[in-house]
Amino acid sequence: MKFLSSATASLLRVRNLVDDKYRSKELSYGFILLGATMDNLNVAAAFSMTESLQKEMGASTADATWVVSAYALTLGAFILLFGKLGDVHGLHKVFTIGLFVMSIMNLICAVITSNIIPLIVFRAFQGIAGASLIPSAVGICGNYFQGPKLGTAINYLMLALCASLGLGVVLGGAFSLTSIGYRAFFYFSFAISFLTSIVLFFIVVPVEKTREHHLLSSKYLNYGGAIFLVGGLLLIICGLTEAGTRWRSPKVYVTIPVGFVMVLGVLLFENVYVRPYQKRHPTLDTYRAKLVVLFPADVVKITNFVPFLVGLTANYAGFTALMTSLLLYHEFVDGNSAVLSAGKVFCTSAGIIIGAVIYRPWLQQKIGSKPLLIWSAAVCLGTSIWITRIDHTNKNSFWIYEFVPQLLYGYGTNLFYQVYLLALLSETPLHLQGNVTGIFQTIGQIGICLGTAIASSIIGALDSTKTYTKDYVQTKCVNALWFTVACFALELVMMVFSKNTRPVAASQDENTVEDSEDKSDDTCEEKV
Repeated sequence: MKFLSSATASLLRVRNLVDDKYRSKELSYGFILLGATMDNLNVAAAFSMTESLQKEMGASTADATWVVSAYALTLGAFILLFGKLGDVHGLHKVFTIGLFVMSIMNLICAVITSNIIPLIVFRAFQGIAGASLIPSAVGICGNYFQGPKLGTAINYLMLALCASLGLGVVLGGAFSLTSIGYRAFFYFSFAISFLTSIVLFFIVVPVEKTREHHLLSSKYLNYGGAIFLVGGLLLIICGLTEAGTRWRSPKVYVTIPVGFVMVLGVLLFENVYVRPYQKRHPTLDTYRAKLVVLFPADVVKITNFVPFLVGLTANYAGFTALMTSLLLYHEFVDGNSAVLSAGKVFCTSAGIIIGAVIYRPWLQQKIGSKPLLIWSAAVCLGTSIWITRIDHTNKNSFWIYEFVPQLLYGYGTNLFYQVYLLALLSETPLHLQGNVTGIFQTIGQIGICLGTAIASSIIGALDSTKTYTKDYVQTKCVNALWFTVACFALELVMMVFSKNTRPVAASQDENTVEDSEDKSDDTCEEKV
């Protein structure tokens, strides 16, 4: 403990070399946005690096695919836990440390040259680090800004995340063409994430703690529940990943139900056993009475909790199935390279970016959330139906049935997330921002895996070494695209049944402790 205190004091002295006048929430948020892009960049780039991985490593398609899956597997399993840890220990701390660890994992991935198994393992570790970024970034957004500034901050967050998603696929393919192949991307990602984490260490503005924050103690965190939760989510996501090739495998029909039972067990333990006990004994100084739960009851009190939960799952599943179907269509029907295929589906990301640029946060305050949510779902539904008309016999098929509808679809997707995030952050107490964001992000990750699994199973296994007729692949891809239509139809139904709200900065009502964490740290340093 003495060593830990001494190390902490030394780090604080180094951090305090930068004067407070050089720190601001706006500057900190800018670097946080840059760091947050590392998650999407590392996810998206892997899709277009598969060919380079196979060539450099001499790996099979299945092994190369696991470089993508390993990251997604641990990312989805740990998001909720890191969201909670951010609320307990400080969102800015969890974000900065997670970004630094991700940079180290990037460097390790870059130097692995001969065996794909270690690369898969360290991609899994990288996914754990990546799980700390998005819930912390969204939580910091909600803590740093309120009122009109919150809507603007969310807009910038959407721009950063969506631009990086589309850019990642392009960068992955571009770096794969260099003399060192896929490793060039990992070196690039290492440099950006490492430098950003160092800058944030010096200039990040700590999240101000409320009275409720101080009731969250790491000593009383539900660690047993966390182990079961992570284990259950790993089983669910692993099962859905395997389902893309065959649903009848024990790896699917055993792991998914067992995983759901484990997650459900944690939820029931906290809300049926722990919470009633804490209500009956609010003053007891026991572990059970002070247990910090992973699924706070405040979550279900959020307006439109169920519509958001189901709608978010459907939106993520539809998006992933759409991207999967179009990428395979362009590769096997049009005969395009991975980079060119990625460039064609970048239209969706471009639409999201354009939507974020033209969106005005005051719209939600003026007309409410429901009309905007219905309109966004209707646009996604209409454009997904439009895209099902793709036809390889029409030389202008891309321009008629993809270019325009993808742009419009991106606009509709951006609108949904703008409204959803503002409504969510406005109603979530400051001390639960990371936790609640983590819960919804976990649901989103399950939606991604579900969409990939169903689209892949509909299309079937396509081997680049074999030849397929264009009509055969087009039929398969169009069938998968109709699954995306079903997803957006479900989303539209949920938005129709949502309540109309006009977000206000309710979380501002929490009593904020006046002394910042920096002051507390300075006091700690003097004592040491």
